[in-house]
This record gives sequence, structure tokens and C-alpha cells, in this order.
Amino acid sequence: MSTAVLLVTGALVGPGGARAEAPAQAAAGGHPDAVVVRDIEIPVPGQPSVRAWLVRPQRTGGGLAGVLGLHWFEPGRASQDRTEFLAEATALAGRGVVAVLPQLTFPWAGDPVGDARDRAAVTAQLDAVRQAYRRLLAEPGVDRTRTAVVGHDYGAMYAAGLAAGEPGLRTAVLLAPDTTWANWFDLYWLQLPEAQRAAYRAVFAGLDPVDLAGRLGAGAYLQFAAADRFVGPDTRAAFAAAAPRARVSLYPGEEHDLGAALVRDDRIAWLADRLDLRG
Repeated sequence: MSTAVLLVTGALVGPGGARAEAPAQAAAGGHPDAVVVRDIEIPVPGQPSVRAWLVRPQRTGGGLAGVLGLHWFEPGRASQDRTEFLAEATALAGRGVVAVLPQLTFPWAGDPVGDARDRAAVTAQLDAVRQAYRRLLAEPGVDRTRTAVVGHDYGAMYAAGLAAGEPGLRTAVLLAPDTTWANWFDLYWLQLPEAQRAAYRAVFAGLDPVDLAGRLGAGAYLQFAAADRFVGPDTRAAFAAAAPRARVSLYPGEEHDLGAALVRDDRIAWLADRLDLRG
């Protein structure tokens, strides 16, 4: 992999890891592998704009692949925002990839309440994710036939919904998703009485990741952790049954963060093959 020159300075600060962009002339004389990282806002009709990192090769011209990165939810962890895939996106930019890494907000900035408002919140977040993907497609040089979405945890659940609704998006990497929206919302926030659970699950009809992942066929790659306390064998089995053509990796000893270098390397290798990356 080529060495990239990052054209960004300053510490990560504030919500979503906001930081300042260095001027382009800070690069080593227009290094051919230089990478530009920009802090952008993406308009979303009817919603506040979305903050995102835009990561791309400095060079202009076509033939660039595109990746949308959707982060995980883990309160107290510094990586549970749009910075999660920032280092990975920077490395991929050296291989001709443009990435958009949006800041997600539900349930990061608002709790589920246990009724149809939660479906509306999921749908609104999915609309924002869709606008982030379209911002990626609009970036100069991006080849619309070579795009992917990578998501972790809730980010993976939104990734499944995005990919299912975008005919041109046929590659998705899903790290440790849950099968349904209702399950984690109920288990970790609501603790609904048994008599209410079926009705709450029905609120999300047509949106659950396990029902959407199979639409990608062989274009889906599922990465699971064997020591994951949030995603167990039943969840893995449900995805295997729903998406039998998907590639699946299970990492012994790994926990829900799936932070091992092997996990990242497997993901990058699979993306390189699917997106025909250089280097």
C-alpha cells in the first residue's frame, strides 16, 4: 500500500471529532499519493445538516472507487463517532478511494421511546445516510459502479438498509449487526413487558437488517466476533439463513469492537477485490 500524506492538522475535538483542515500547500510538493481530509456538512431535506469527513486522494481525474463508512454505537468509546473508519479511509485513499464518513445521531443523540416514533427516527437517520451516499457519488472522479458501504453495529444496520434501497450499491461490509431494530432498543433501553414486544417488533416491518441483507447476495460480507456479548450465535445463524450467499468471517477471541488488525485487513482485502483497487 502506498504511503499517504495527510493534509490535515490539529487534534480531534468536539462532537464527531471536529478538527481543522490544513492548507493544500502543506503537502510535500503535490505528492502523488497525498490524501485530503475535509470536514464537511451534508444537507438533508427536513433535517439538520450532517457533519462528515470527506477523505480522498488529492489527485484529480476519474477512476476512483467510493466507500461510505458508518460508525458504531458504544457510549464512552472515543471511536463511536465518525472517526471510527478515518484511519482506514485515509489508507484506502492511497489506493484510489474516496470516502465519506457521516456522523450518525440515532440512537447516539436520542433514546428510543418504544412506539412508532422510533421507526420515524430510524427512517430519518436512513434518509441522512442516503444523502451522505449521494454526496459520495457526487464527488469528482468517483466511479458509480465501484462503491461500497461499511458499517459497524448500528452503523451496519443502517448500511443494510441503504444497500437494499440503492440498486447501484452492491457491496456492503457489515460488522456485528443485530437482526432487528426492536431487539437492541428493547433490551438496552425499554425493557418492554412480554405482551408488548411483538407489537413493537411489528413497528419496524420492512426495515429490519436481517430481512434486507440477503438482497445483496454475494455482495455482502459479514464480520462477527466470537466473544461478542451483544451479538451471539442465534444472531449469526439468523443472518446465515437470510443471506446464504454472503461471505462470513468469525474471529475467535474478538469482542464487539472487532478492532484486531486481522479484521481490518480481511475487510480491506475484500473491498480491494470487489472495487478493483490499485496497489
